[in-house]
Amino acid sequence: MIDPNIWRRLAPAMGLVSTMTGSILAGVLLGSWLDRRLHTDPLLTAGFAMAGLLSGALYLARALRLPNPDDRPPDDRPEPPPP
Repeated sequence: MIDPNIWRRLAPAMGLVSTMTGSILAGVLLGSWLDRRLHTDPLLTAGFAMAGLLSGALYLARALRLPNPDDRPPDDRPEPPPP
């Protein structure tokens, strides 16, 4: 039997996949529309697809980055030991 909580555990991964796919698809659609309007067929489609891929990859890298203790706000950092 499939665990009923499987969807809760898979939700973060599905969110990352859909964000990556959506950013690339948005770049392709915007580039294609601009190519038709400006008669620059396939230049803008390729450029915006690459921009979508880059933005999706950056989002993925930020989402999967392990927290660094130095990323905390200054008031949450522990006091350094006295000399």
